[in-house]
Amino acid sequence: MTAEKQGIERRQFVRIKKNYIIRFFEKNNPSVKFEVSQIENISKGGLCFTSNVFLTIGSNIAIELRTPYIADTIYLEGHLLNSTEKVRGLIYVNHLKFLNVTPEALEVLEKIEKYNSNRIDKK
Repeated sequence: MTAEKQGIERRQFVRIKKNYIIRFFEKNNPSVKFEVSQIENISKGGLCFTSNVFLTIGSNIAIELRTPYIADTIYLEGHLLNSTEKVRGLIYVNHLKFLNVTPEALEVLEKIEKYNSNRIDKK
């Protein structure tokens, strides 16, 4: 029996449904400049966000995240695990796993989790 059929949670980190604005770009594609997007959910392990540009699965993505918890922008880097076309040729849903999270970024991610525990995604 698989973990899903047994009802075992596979996720290591709690996902928070929160719609922060991010700026991002594909690190291995310098022709693409920062794009603006909105996240659908976030955890200490990664995030899900929409984009209006196609991103290559497996690519590394640089992210600038702003939250109300600190005045500065948080810089994150992640590996794109999946990208699904939601609206043909217009909107893509992207799943990203964080890489090399700095202590400062981890502190902000922990604050997001702490202050938004009522918005936990149970899916």
